[in-house]
Amino acid sequence: MNVKRAAAIATCVVVALAAGWTFLVINYESDLGTNNTIIVSDAGQNASASTDDPLVVLRFDEGAENLSWASMQMSLLTENGSYTCSFGSQSTEGGAPTKVKASLGADGATFTTIIDATDETTFTHLDLPGQKESDEGNFTLRFSKTDAFFADGVRWALVEETDFQGLTQYPSEDLSNQTEERLEWYTYDLAEHRVQPNDGFYIIEQGGMMYKMQFLSYYNQADESRHPTIVIAALNGTTFPALSDGDLVEPSPCLIVVEGNNTSVWASNATVTLVEHGVQICDSPCAVQVLAKYETIGINITGIDAIQ
Repeated sequence: MNVKRAAAIATCVVVALAAGWTFLVINYESDLGTNNTIIVSDAGQNASASTDDPLVVLRFDEGAENLSWASMQMSLLTENGSYTCSFGSQSTEGGAPTKVKASLGADGATFTTIIDATDETTFTHLDLPGQKESDEGNFTLRFSKTDAFFADGVRWALVEETDFQGLTQYPSEDLSNQTEERLEWYTYDLAEHRVQPNDGFYIIEQGGMMYKMQFLSYYNQADESRHPTIVIAALNGTTFPALSDGDLVEPSPCLIVVEGNNTSVWASNATVTLVEHGVQICDSPCAVQVLAKYETIGINITGIDAIQ
């Protein structure tokens, strides 16, 4: 009788633990994104026949945090289509299918790049300066599942306890040329059954050009694993070759104008205006909706977001 009772108790404990673990996995909430709420006003009210109309005014609700423009993506949606808003440049749409998807941030200088690393037998090669898929003869990093390796000739360093956005210079003499070992960029969270990027980011030098790179996630926007997501920007005055590639980057039709002209951070108390940038988005008062993401996660938007 005692044996049966002990077995029953053990079974109940196992079931309870399994249920608790399943609850954690199903109800997992990413650390990415922001709790900020954007309040919209004047949407579409000032549109005219010119191509430089201010269309939307934005501000944060109370209790907001500062957000880096490098990790922000923003667009206007009208009945005629979607228009990306930035400080000047945006990623092009379409093109040939590829395992590397690079999207330019609202700052017009920083890429958020998703790598399809689902193949267990073949690596996906990333040309980091060019922000495109490459091959084993010309790459910066190669990926398969959680494995990530630098190419021979790449020099690098891991930087911790430093703000990614704030770092603009790094001494090249402090870089390592050891590229045989895979990058230890993540920790596996047993409680939530998730791959979690470690704190810190990488400094990378290739061909005399320097960059900084931070792992954001192991999952794409559909929460599918084996899709490492990284944010990449230039360092030490390097000119990002990808920004001059007309197949990857083009002028944005919608310009971001920030109160105080801070193009690095959207301060919690700053007002933002979205302005036509040489493109006729609306030629008269029109219905306009604002869409925004931070670190690939949608931002809550409220207020007057359209006018008929």
